[in-house]
This record gives sequence, structure tokens and C-alpha cells, in this order.
Amino acid sequence: MRGGRRASGAGRLGVAAATLALVGCTGGEPAGQSPASQVPAPEPTSLAAYDVAGAVAARAPFCDRVSPTGIEHALGDVPEAHEEHANGDRFRLPDGSRSVSHEYGCSWTAPDGTAARAWVFAPPVTPARARRLAADAARGRCTRVGSGDFGKPSVALRCRTEEGVESSWRGLLGDGWLTCTLGPVDDPVRLEERTEEWCVAVLEAARA
Repeated sequence: MRGGRRASGAGRLGVAAATLALVGCTGGEPAGQSPASQVPAPEPTSLAAYDVAGAVAARAPFCDRVSPTGIEHALGDVPEAHEEHANGDRFRLPDGSRSVSHEYGCSWTAPDGTAARAWVFAPPVTPARARRLAADAARGRCTRVGSGDFGKPSVALRCRTEEGVESSWRGLLGDGWLTCTLGPVDDPVRLEERTEEWCVAVLEAARA
């Protein structure tokens, strides 16, 4: 994940809390019932329950449209850090050299280090290149755990890293190559399920 601009997740949460506080002071609500209690948080949605057919991922910024509820469902906690990068942003490689980003992406990190990430390539991707990207992603310490449910082509992976286990979906939606990952975690129970729900939240935000 390549970081460009960095902004604390606490700032957004603080604005949301202040907004709710102001609404609660306006009056006009039945006793004992707040506006927040009238609008339940949306439940996470699995890929099986989501209509991906015909979905197109816009090759454009999308991070500010990702549902805060979806982020918290994925992480199992309120994020303590948030990073974004855009097409054309410069970043430093591990060897000290610099390169330029050709994607739009973002990540949210929980206090325990679990990160929910997503990015979409800025240049258009053909089906042939998408198949190569899927094959390349499956190399190393990765196992395919699904395919065909997040665009065509698409691939779901479970990968082992030095920090733990990471789960991901990658897929071609229109001409946009979209990736969403969740992890690393020490205990991978429900990891694939949580990743599916996270990817639905990402796709909702990235749809053209």
C-alpha cells in the first residue's frame, strides 16, 4: 500500500459526533428517542447478496464515499489512522528511490494494526491484463479462495505475511481494476466473510 496524504480518522469522527450532538439539541423528537436511534446502521452485505453484474468501477477518487460503518465493520473497531493516495502522487520505495502512483487508494488502520485497504488503477485495464494481474497476485504465500464474484475476471486470495494473514478480492469491473484487502490478523476466523463485506462497501463507493 503506498501512502500519499495522511489524515487522522479521529477528525472525521469528531465532526460526526458534533453533528449528532447539535441535532439532539434541536428538540421536536419523542421523549427517550434520538434521531440516531431511528436510523439503524446498515448491516454489512456479502458478495453473494450483492448484485455485481454490470457494475463498473470508476477510475477516479472514491475514498471519501466509503461508508464509515463499513470501515468499522471490517476492522471490528474505530480506525485510529487513515491514509489516501491519488494518481500522480510521488512515493518512496524501500530502496530509497522514488516512484509515481498510478492509482487511487486509501487505508484505515485499527489500534491492533488491522488495516482495511482499497485501490483502483487509474489507467484502463483490459481483460487480458486483468488475468495476468490476478495470476501475479496469487503467487508467493497466497491461496486462491474464490473467483468470479467480483468482476470478470476476479480472484479472492488468502495470503500469509510476516504479520499474519491477509484476505483480498481483486477484479475487473468495466475497465477498472479494483482491489480491496483486509488484514493482517493473527486469528483468521471470519476473515473471508469480513473481507467480502468490506469489498461490497468499497464497490458501493467506487461504482461509476
